[in-house]
Amino acid sequence: MKFTLLKSKLSDALQSILQVVPSKSTLPILTNILIEALEGKLKISATDLDISITCTIDCEVAKKGSAALPARILFEIIKELPESEVTVETVNSRVEIKIPNGSYKIAMVSADDFPKLPGVNTKKEIRIPAAHLVDMIRKVTFACSTDETRPALNGVLWKTKGDKMEMVATDGHRLARMSVENTKLKGVSEDLIIPPKVLNLIPKFTEGNDSEVGIIFGENNIIFNLGSAILTSRLIEGPYPNFEQVIPASGDQKMLVSREALNGAVRRVSILSNSLTHQVKFGVKKAGLTLSTNNADVGGEGKESVDCDFNGEPMEIGYNANYVAEILAKMESEEVIFELSSNVAAGVVYSTQVPREDYLCLLMPLRLAE
Repeated sequence: MKFTLLKSKLSDALQSILQVVPSKSTLPILTNILIEALEGKLKISATDLDISITCTIDCEVAKKGSAALPARILFEIIKELPESEVTVETVNSRVEIKIPNGSYKIAMVSADDFPKLPGVNTKKEIRIPAAHLVDMIRKVTFACSTDETRPALNGVLWKTKGDKMEMVATDGHRLARMSVENTKLKGVSEDLIIPPKVLNLIPKFTEGNDSEVGIIFGENNIIFNLGSAILTSRLIEGPYPNFEQVIPASGDQKMLVSREALNGAVRRVSILSNSLTHQVKFGVKKAGLTLSTNNADVGGEGKESVDCDFNGEPMEIGYNANYVAEILAKMESEEVIFELSSNVAAGVVYSTQVPREDYLCLLMPLRLAE
């Protein structure tokens, strides 16, 4: 194997691939990447057995071949090199990396030892706008659970049956749901539960790209064809909990508040919140919103008022400040609406610019500390 390309092109490709390489593994081969020099192009692949990624870049190939190389060592070497053409060549059981004023050698592993990657049949792919998919991913994945005892909640539910495709994520304390019009996937697949790790890689390959993403539905996996990269992920076994029953019907008691003002106040007041619960008390009434915290551990109290419009009965509700801040960060309007029915019921948050049925977040209250 022998190929030559610019240092920056190789470094960028390796950096993308590294996001899938496990830092530690009971299978040492997984800390390696597979490099395949083909006719005029280079394929670089990595897998952790759940998620696989393959990047393809154009390069000058003098001799075809393949090898598995330690991912992080290779990346560190390439990253530190000055910008120049880099030649990579296999010599016996090692790979030599040559630059105009030096060379580096590292041990390689036979490509045969690298796990077999899933086959990709692009004839079966369905193409959807990258912008739609990326928007849903950015607005929903943050609400996934990390509790391994409830595997289904560790993933994002993707529903494709109707005229809209819908993504939902929840950890039991908050929920995010977004729908986008799309008939291309209608009835193509049953509901899928996809690991957020693979979804969060997609925006990095489609940044500033107006193109489409190819979706290939497998029996136990899903493949995303992003042009320069192909991502494959196993699916999480369901069923997903019935999230519809926890979303309240549209309520009458609504609080309209400046997103920026509320976000700033929550962040400031929460500095003095309990370090475990991060609880901030929302005192809501027609005259405005009062945020307050009380932390006996540091003998601290915080209180701040925010202007709002509220058409319901006065109430006090406790929320996790971190969850409130995360939700507000996903809203893109100047003002947001909180639908509040009581201090023990879930609150619904949505933007003034996007209809409730297209994007909403749910926030469960905390029991107010005495």
